[in-house]
Amino acid sequence: MQKAPKLTFFCELTSEELRKLFSTPGLIKQLQSINANISMGLKDLSSERAAIVRQLTRSGIPVTAWLLLPEDKGYWTSLDTVSETVKMYCKFKEWTIQNKLHWAAVGLDIEPSKDRMQAFGENWYKSIPSLLYRISLTRKYSRLENDLRALINNIRSDGYAVETYNFPFIIDEERADSRVLAKALGTPPLNSDRDVLMLYSSFFPSIGDAVLWSYAHQAEGIGIGSTGGGVELDSGEPLATLSWNDLRRDLLIARSFSPNIYIFSLEGCVANDYLDRIIKLDWNGFIQIPEKKGKIISCLRSILHTFLWILSHPLEIIIPFLIINQLSKKK
Repeated sequence: MQKAPKLTFFCELTSEELRKLFSTPGLIKQLQSINANISMGLKDLSSERAAIVRQLTRSGIPVTAWLLLPEDKGYWTSLDTVSETVKMYCKFKEWTIQNKLHWAAVGLDIEPSKDRMQAFGENWYKSIPSLLYRISLTRKYSRLENDLRALINNIRSDGYAVETYNFPFIIDEERADSRVLAKALGTPPLNSDRDVLMLYSSFFPSIGDAVLWSYAHQAEGIGIGSTGGGVELDSGEPLATLSWNDLRRDLLIARSFSPNIYIFSLEGCVANDYLDRIIKLDWNGFIQIPEKKGKIISCLRSILHTFLWILSHPLEIIIPFLIINQLSKKK
């Protein structure tokens, strides 16, 4: 029998939007009924936001401080935004002390900076030269990674647990003993207390459940969605929104592998009337496990592992080849 997981809802709103959301009748009672957590994206450090955090804390709803940067500073945490993230954390500490706030943890969203993310649009191929150059910057990469790890240690020394929200390929890089993607995108593996993989099946409409199933085997925490909200795509189109049936499927798949499930987003669940359905969800209900498709995804990942390893260890390929070539010439 499966017990209900620990549910954390991402919430990524301005203070005014946050105030409107928590004026929704019965919302706090709904969150209390499932012992939910909130990972609140700090899009500003206002007194209005502080009041809502205090309200949630008094209501027994733990809140994680999800650090975000101004959009023109990169928005997410990456090797390109280490210094800005450090500055943001210092401001966050001052704001926390001034407003007497209590946090369950601090969250870092490890994604390429906003301008780098925009480079992967329609003309993505134009970014290839700069990506290849970044891959060659091993010394700079190591320094920045150490700076980011030092920040995490500093946050811990202040008494907070640290969560990181990661793209799933971070697992593939670690298995391949590679840093190619981490260097190119600025998204290294880190020493956090909990790594949450963002396994949003709405990003992979036809194979999202298979991608979720494949990566969930290695996940400490599993992020699913999207139910709506978040930053807009450059095209101006809204992110795809999961239907209830797909969200239910993803919740049950995720619960098969982890007791810690993160749902993006709270505002989307409220807008689509999903909260009551989540409250009433039978966690032992039937779903069709996408094992066949999932195994195909896992096979493709194995190919990716090999490719990443080759890119990261070229000398281990080239030197034996040269030795064999020289020996064959002597014969």
